[in-house]
Amino acid sequence: LLKIANALYEGGVRAIEVTCNTKGYLGMIETLSETMKDKMIIGAGTVLSPVTAQLVIDAGADFVLAPDLNKEVVQQVHQNRKFAIPGVATPSEIMQAYRMGVDVVKLFPAGALGARYLKDLRGPLNNAAIIPVGGINLENLRDFVQAGAFAFGIGSELIDKKAVAEGDFSIIAQKAKKYIDAFTRASQ
Repeated sequence: LLKIANALYEGGVRAIEVTCNTKGYLGMIETLSETMKDKMIIGAGTVLSPVTAQLVIDAGADFVLAPDLNKEVVQQVHQNRKFAIPGVATPSEIMQAYRMGVDVVKLFPAGALGARYLKDLRGPLNNAAIIPVGGINLENLRDFVQAGAFAFGIGSELIDKKAVAEGDFSIIAQKAKKYIDAFTRASQ
C-alpha cells in the first residue's frame, strides 16, 4: 500500500482513495493517514452507509466518496466537517446534492455516460464541480477535461496490478505522471 501511495505521489498525485469494498480498508486508511497525511489527502470510496462514513472518518479519511446520493451519508460526513462527494448521474441528483450542501459531485459511471453527457450536464449546470469516475483513461481524459471535468477518479487504469505483483512501482509513478501531464495539457 505505501509503495503504491509513494509511487502515485512521485508521479504527481496528491489525493488517494481506498474503497470500502477492499479487504482491510480501515487499516489501509489508518496507515495512509499516519504516513502520508503530510503529502496527500486521504479518502474513502464506495461508502454506502452513515456507519461506514463514521468508521472511515475515524480511521483518518478527509473525504468520502459514494457511488450514490445518500442523504444520511452526506449528513454524517458534514457533521464531522469532512468533504462529501456523492455519486450522481442526472441533473436532478446534482441539484439535490447541492441543496444538501455538497460542493463537488462524482459523475458515475462516467466512461459509460461519456464526455458529451458531461458537457450537456454542464450546459445548465455550468458552475457544478464534477469529478468523472469509472472508465476514465488516457484516451478519453482530454474529452472529459474539455467537457468541464473538475478532477478525476482513476483506479484500475492507473494501478497496474502486474507491476504491483512484480514489485515494479516505477510503472505506477510513470502512469501517474502521464495522467497529470495529460490533464495539464488538456486544461490549457
